[in-house]
Amino acid sequence: MSTLHIVFANELPEALTRCWSESDALLLAGPCVVAALTADTSLPSPCYALDDAVRSRGLNAQWPSHIPRLSHSDWLNLLAQHQRSLSWS
Repeated sequence: MSTLHIVFANELPEALTRCWSESDALLLAGPCVVAALTADTSLPSPCYALDDAVRSRGLNAQWPSHIPRLSHSDWLNLLAQHQRSLSWS
């Protein structure tokens, strides 16, 4: 069963690695978007970010191209692709 993990916290929770399955996806939806810019942070794949969270923190110029930025409607489409979602805050 695939899960969309939505992280609103300041950093990725340690428990995320224990809950992660091969078919899961990660959505960075809050302050944790900054983790995508930290070299020592390994993010699970696939990983996405809410465009609003990226733009509101002024991260447009340095945003890594391998992490797609999603609109709110894209987020809904991503939710529909997974059997469940789990929010982390």
